[in-house]
Amino acid sequence: MRILILGLDGAGKTTILYRLQVGEVVTTIPTIGFNVETVTYKNLKFQEEELRKAILVVFANKQDMEQAMTPSEMANSLGLPALKDRKWQIFKTSATKGTGLDEAMEW
Repeated sequence: MRILILGLDGAGKTTILYRLQVGEVVTTIPTIGFNVETVTYKNLKFQEEELRKAILVVFANKQDMEQAMTPSEMANSLGLPALKDRKWQIFKTSATKGTGLDEAMEW
């Protein structure tokens, strides 16, 4: 299976990646460019390659912060309800606390 993690600067993409990969928060510096990693989750290997028909999972990260957008606000701001040809779901997550990541990966 292939996975692509996209997001704004400082959104927690690398934190999510390493939380899924090694099961803990790893101290990181801002990523310049991109990372290509293999993540194994419950005997499934996820890599990034061809994603044309991929489902879309959105991590509404940093939900532990008071000013975080709600998942429905984020879905609307990303225009997700308008996606008619792609299956998608949005999940409340906190990469630093590890909440919501398992639910998203199980989906």
